[in-house]
Amino acid sequence: MPEHTEVELKFLVPAAARTALVAELTGRGTPRRVSLTDSYFDTPDWRLGRAGLAWRMRREGRRWVQGLKAAGAGALERFEHEVERPDASLDPQAHAQTSPGQLLLELHSEAVGPRFQIQQRRLLRRVRTRGAVVDIALDEGRLTAGAAVQKLCEIEFELVSGSPVAMLALVERWRRRFGLVYDPRNKAERGHALATGSSPLRKARTPRYGKGASALEAFGAVFDECLAHVSRNAIGLIEGDPELRAEHVHQMRVGIRRLRSALRAFRGWVAEPPAELMDGLRALFAELGKARDSDVLGSGVAAELQRAGAPPLTLPADNGSIDLTALIRNDDTQQLLLAWITWRTGLQPLEEPQGSLKRLARQRLRRWHKGLVDGCHRFDELEPAELHALRKHAKRQRYALEFFTPLLPRKRAARHLQALAAAQQALGKINDLVVAHDRYRALVASDPAAWFAVGWLTARLAEVREQARDELSHLAAIENLAR
Repeated sequence: MPEHTEVELKFLVPAAARTALVAELTGRGTPRRVSLTDSYFDTPDWRLGRAGLAWRMRREGRRWVQGLKAAGAGALERFEHEVERPDASLDPQAHAQTSPGQLLLELHSEAVGPRFQIQQRRLLRRVRTRGAVVDIALDEGRLTAGAAVQKLCEIEFELVSGSPVAMLALVERWRRRFGLVYDPRNKAERGHALATGSSPLRKARTPRYGKGASALEAFGAVFDECLAHVSRNAIGLIEGDPELRAEHVHQMRVGIRRLRSALRAFRGWVAEPPAELMDGLRALFAELGKARDSDVLGSGVAAELQRAGAPPLTLPADNGSIDLTALIRNDDTQQLLLAWITWRTGLQPLEEPQGSLKRLARQRLRRWHKGLVDGCHRFDELEPAELHALRKHAKRQRYALEFFTPLLPRKRAARHLQALAAAQQALGKINDLVVAHDRYRALVASDPAAWFAVGWLTARLAEVREQARDELSHLAAIENLAR
């Protein structure tokens, strides 16, 4: 079978929607039903998975099909190469004519063996919509890795022919009707997590693109990384470890900030998104911020106060009552994620800006760096709101440097990023303490014990400001990377 790029999206199916979804798939025409057993192979140290490869042997009736998959561009695309086999024996050479196949041969060893298995029943229906032909598959079954077992119920939309944007319009109709929840993970990722006990927690990564990339190509790589950062932590809030709830919230907020910074970093070089998409990001960020502030007070400042000998004091539990699972599953959030995927898929190149992307990026970084240095020099004059603005400026500069890293001198970029990270962290501590100070100050009238916290936080703020001054002085003195 030839290699090709799959264009597909997967969604979790809410239990309450399963019956109606099956009825929809079976109500028109004759859907295809098939039982599949997939065994996924890797080395004991998960060498293939860490390289982004998924190698499987599928049994479909009497057929044996060996498949190799790898990540593609963006949320929709995924490389796939399949070959029929006479039996269940593996042959890595069967994929040798493909780039992922060459990587498989480099990483393959005698230690490769089955790591997890998926047994599933697939209900498949082909749908023709305006502008696209789409296969819709409902998969139900279980993942098994040793003694660990996880139920599986997901729906996949795969483009057979036509426009990806037309497919996404169909997907949105089904998502809204059945309350589907976008899941950026593939089955191999889910099996790997089950086998290793790992979490879907996702931190920021440096985007990859070539030095000669166009503005649209570079932005595409940056956007895809930011969206993966947001969406994988969103699914982590639904299916991840509850102990990592605060970290998923934090990382999701970082992902949103990075996405907004990316749009600003590439402004004028790629098309602007619709205002409603930006408004949706701000609203989601604000809701997550309520939980974030509660986590900072509950697990951070409160613990420090207790160690300092503060009298017992109970904080109101208003913001901590946010149902994060419901927030991620709700229609507004899911519509927003799919709308951003649709916008990205339909993005067309503008007229190329004058000059190379490298030169344009350096000019922009130079201008932003100058404004940041001016703020650093005025640090002692800044009020809390101005310090918060300076912190956002430092974040924006740090994220922009990360986005443009493929175009910049590696060692100098690393030094600059280190200085920005230190300044951002110091300003972040100030912001957290200011939020806590305001919350405890508001409690004084009802509970005089809060005065201890107010006094301690005032002293701690003075100490942290001294530390921040040193970091900002270092940042202001660092050589401008963009020169």
